[in-house]
Amino acid sequence: MTQICTELYHHGIKGQKWGIRRFQNPDGTYTDAGLKRLHNKDVKWVKRNYNRLYNKAYNRSKREVNAYVKKDLNKRKSEKNKSGRQSMSYINEYNRKLAEVMNKNASDLKSPSGQSVRFVAKRGDVGVHIALASSNFDMTTVRNGVYDSGRVAYKKSSVNVER
Repeated sequence: MTQICTELYHHGIKGQKWGIRRFQNPDGTYTDAGLKRLHNKDVKWVKRNYNRLYNKAYNRSKREVNAYVKKDLNKRKSEKNKSGRQSMSYINEYNRKLAEVMNKNASDLKSPSGQSVRFVAKRGDVGVHIALASSNFDMTTVRNGVYDSGRVAYKKSSVNVER
């Protein structure tokens, strides 16, 4: 006994043409939806790989940063302020140098969409933020650091912060 199939099943997207993608223009550039999709993919990738990316760059850089602290930073700035806590100028200078060295040593890191993984100094806290930057973005605009809120130090502008 054989059964005859009287229904047609199509497992595609309604309105989708074969060989045509919704997220790209005919010339290969991305549409707004395609750019948003790539951005979301990058954000997920960074969240998933944050510790690995940070540790890899930090391990490559810690020898140079520690030498800088011993030879130069400790001579120029006092580590403690009058109340006994670490001074903000010391922390900010350390973060700026750490971000600079980590960017130099990890310049080959790329996100899935091809953006560069960059490190930006934190303001008011020890450490660096991970940022994704396109190749034409001028990183010197944020060289003095970024607060947790996304505001760029010494500027009224802010950057998008993903949590």
